[in-house]
Amino acid sequence: MKLIKAFGPQDLRVVDIDDPEPGFGEVLIETKACGICGSDKWFWHVETPSDDVAGHEAAGVIVKTGLGVTALKPGDRVAVNNVKGCGECAECRAGRFVRCGGAPLVHMGFGFAQRMAVPARNCLPLDPAISFEQGAMLFDNWGTPYAALKRTRIGAGDLALVTGCGPIGLAAVALCKAKGAVVAAVDPIEARRSAALRLGASIAVSPDEAASGRLREFTGASGFGYGVDCSGKAASYALIFELIAIGGTIVAIGEGAKFAFDSSRLIHKHLTLVGSLYSSMADGAELQRMAVAGELDLLAFVTHRFRLTDLPSEFGKVMGGDDTLLKALVLNDAPIENERGRV
Repeated sequence: MKLIKAFGPQDLRVVDIDDPEPGFGEVLIETKACGICGSDKWFWHVETPSDDVAGHEAAGVIVKTGLGVTALKPGDRVAVNNVKGCGECAECRAGRFVRCGGAPLVHMGFGFAQRMAVPARNCLPLDPAISFEQGAMLFDNWGTPYAALKRTRIGAGDLALVTGCGPIGLAAVALCKAKGAVVAAVDPIEARRSAALRLGASIAVSPDEAASGRLREFTGASGFGYGVDCSGKAASYALIFELIAIGGTIVAIGEGAKFAFDSSRLIHKHLTLVGSLYSSMADGAELQRMAVAGELDLLAFVTHRFRLTDLPSEFGKVMGGDDTLLKALVLNDAPIENERGRV
């Protein structure tokens, strides 16, 4: 099979290797679609050749099952939850692998390859109405903000501020809107702000010196009941703490923010702080049902599609070379047409 391997900084190549064999409790999947996530940037910047494979937002069709697999069979179409747990603890048995207490968190990368062997327990059967492209978007891109917002009471009429409108943030905008919230979005890139407006944000601003004033004018004296950070930037938290209402909730989704924290800012406003990582099997199933019902467009901000074999020459666009790129998918089946009318 063909696989994309990193040989060094900005040096990705197509290589041929043997198909993986599914172990006990695993299935072999023919990869049909895989999203490119911002966290895949490590693949573009490796210092030495790496046998690790990027791409963790995958969907495909089962071609072979390992011993012990009874609930799935060849020909089944599935989306894959990318977090591998021990499979034995109570959280894993409930499909919440990201909360596994029995093993270190394993973030599976496998999607930038024609085939992948994964635990059967991580596979969500796809509804006939859901395409492989849609399936690839379920667990990380939409599931991450969905799982985070499930931990809150956000609902009709609430004011929500979403900071960072990459793919995760755009999904967060749409999900807040679907819950009935009135949404404001912040991002420095114009194409992302425009997409946020199309997905239901009432206002979208750049994080410049005027952002605070414009957002205060938008909320009036009340402030935002919810601040949802998807940027992982310290400046976003500063803005949220400034604009959050008394009794508000801050939802931390974006990773990597480092800033000095004064607990009085949390205490004096009686704030709730919610942290969340990835999503469960139940979250993916719920999102699929919403998509089938027409409540969500899982491909609403997909702007680019690449063939697997073209990925080495196209990956730079995803890493910041094209501001019009909102979300890209890698597909194993040709032909590919990049239609941007959905955005």
